[in-house]
Amino acid sequence: MSVPLQFELHTVESIKSTNTALKSLAKDGAPEGYVLCALQQTAGRGRMNRVFFSPKGTGLYLSILLRPALPLSPAALTCMSAVAVFDTIRSFDLPCGIKWVNDLYMHGKKVCGILVEGASKQNGIFDYAVCGIGVNLFPPLEGFPKSVADKAGAVFDRAFDEELRKTFLKRLLLRFKHYYDQLPALTFAETYRSNQFCLGKPVLFSAETGMRRGTAESIDDAFRLVVDSDGEKISLDRGDVVLLD
Repeated sequence: MSVPLQFELHTVESIKSTNTALKSLAKDGAPEGYVLCALQQTAGRGRMNRVFFSPKGTGLYLSILLRPALPLSPAALTCMSAVAVFDTIRSFDLPCGIKWVNDLYMHGKKVCGILVEGASKQNGIFDYAVCGIGVNLFPPLEGFPKSVADKAGAVFDRAFDEELRKTFLKRLLLRFKHYYDQLPALTFAETYRSNQFCLGKPVLFSAETGMRRGTAESIDDAFRLVVDSDGEKISLDRGDVVLLD
């Protein structure tokens, strides 16, 4: 990008959804680089309006406002955000993998979800884009709800640590800025592709005709997942993918 990204950090104790609030601020003229960070979300959202469990004292919940001056796809911003989180986790010498399109996993459990939302002009350039990032940093004292207990994990296996949370946030914003400032060069793309843990494995995916089985083969230049299903190559740009045992 022509102008380096500068962050303006705002932290609140509790909010319904950082993405919802920041979209409203964006419509009112909030500047690029505005970061809204919450210690708790009472109505956190993921893709397809799914609930994102966001209790106090466990996670990092933030949204970053962007006003890119060139055409970008939501997929590119989603994957860029995923790599920024991936790099941050790896900076603590911890193992991590990316699951297309917007999730990060550790030890077989999801520790981060990403939701990019925005409004675009007719020429394909975003008026604004909001990159929402939710990271489970520490295990909840009461444990995860039964509905997600077998799927959700935490980055750190320890009690809540405010200084560690701040360190994680600082590193994350630095990595995010690193990749964003280099656009339109997609310098994050190779890291995104090479750390996918579903490639080469059987998956169940949603298609127009319903759920189908196939083998996840690659990530194409548009960040679509290419799946081989009975010899048919299918490029997915949205939907659910479930890794089969």
